[in-house]
Amino acid sequence: MSQEFTVIPPTTKVYCPERGEGWTLTGITGIDENASVMFSGVRYTISAKEIVESLLPNFKNRQESNN
Repeated sequence: MSQEFTVIPPTTKVYCPERGEGWTLTGITGIDENASVMFSGVRYTISAKEIVESLLPNFKNRQESNN
């Protein structure tokens, strides 16, 4: 039942449609953690699951569509 998880380092860029581009302030070592993310100078605490499943793919997709 264990899932393989890739550690997400601090300052990893993410994208949220509501808040815009941001970056992680803390590293993520497990899917059940919460992490701090900075959007437009405001710090948010967001679940690692949301970051990994939504915000990271959003950023990657946005980067690819801009090229």
